[in-house]
Amino acid sequence: MFNIKVLQVISGNDNGGGGNHVLNLSFYSRDKFECTVGCIGEGNLYKKGEDLGISMVQFGSRAAYDGTIIKYVMENNIDIVNFHGAKAFFMHWLLKHKLPSAAVATIHSNYKKDFLNNKFKQVFFTPLSIQGLKSFNYYICVSNYISKLLKDDNFRGRRFIVNNGVDYEAINVVKNRECIRKMYNLEEKDFVYVCVARMHPVKNHLGLIQAFSKLKKEREGVKLLLVGDGELEEEIKGQIKTLNVDKDIILTGFTDRPIDIVNAADVSILTSFSEGGSPPLVILESAAVKKAFICSKVGDIEETINEQRGFLINPNSVEDIYEKMKEAYDRREELDVIGANLCQFVKNTYSIDSFCSKYYSAYKEILLRK
Repeated sequence: MFNIKVLQVISGNDNGGGGNHVLNLSFYSRDKFECTVGCIGEGNLYKKGEDLGISMVQFGSRAAYDGTIIKYVMENNIDIVNFHGAKAFFMHWLLKHKLPSAAVATIHSNYKKDFLNNKFKQVFFTPLSIQGLKSFNYYICVSNYISKLLKDDNFRGRRFIVNNGVDYEAINVVKNRECIRKMYNLEEKDFVYVCVARMHPVKNHLGLIQAFSKLKKEREGVKLLLVGDGELEEEIKGQIKTLNVDKDIILTGFTDRPIDIVNAADVSILTSFSEGGSPPLVILESAAVKKAFICSKVGDIEETINEQRGFLINPNSVEDIYEKMKEAYDRREELDVIGANLCQFVKNTYSIDSFCSKYYSAYKEILLRK
């Protein structure tokens, strides 16, 4: 084994799949290489990493200008700096010619859709993110879809594909179904959909709520749990009130333990317009508690979700979302089998050891090419 020291650079406020991806990598790769997570700015990620016993360091928002990242890399003999997310990508563009170590970008999402929540950011920051990405010679893509996106956009450089992975033995339910249902005033007979996603336009909460509103008129005892927070929260609350489904849609807010809520639901749902990861971590975690999944037919999702393991939807069609939600309800007696099929597939295909081993192979090749 190579003795490789890696600095993972990511925004400190990344509470989504990218942040969990980095924490999983840093925690489970200890027998393969040594990671330190470098958080840019304030946020919950630093504390989460500390609680896991991961080596953490915090950089200021001007770290690319004040030399602190360069100083850290040199003083700690870092072999590879792995950048994650738009902010980190642009930092690399500023640091590229000063970095004494190798560098690689891990791309978690469609970089052209990261700023859909804000027109100004979309116009101003998207080009900066792409400019930052083009400054790399190496890319780790979390799906074939992301790799193809880079190819189609004429990115040069070596591409590695590393699918998400989860330690299924470590996923455990602390608060059981009965406890969670009581917490959110849900009856045992209620049929509950759960969506775990940050409240960002790309996740398409508004389309999901419209579909649920339509379903509510035709099926009794249906409820929808929205787990997460984000900049779209007030608009989501407004739509829920306008559609008069505020008694049937429950916003749980952000939680460090979404798995407990997923376990208490009947089926998981994700209506994103775009998903970079293959598959998204929320699918892997939901599968761990054997929940069937309703998911957008985007990216590489079809490699994981099919008729035996869930339901595929067109996220651009409220009608299709509604139809698949209704189908899941009508086939509720079959959902345990569908969830078990999904669980078995992902355990066989997306292990945490495979995830870390693919990163190790990528890092080793990058260093050999340096």
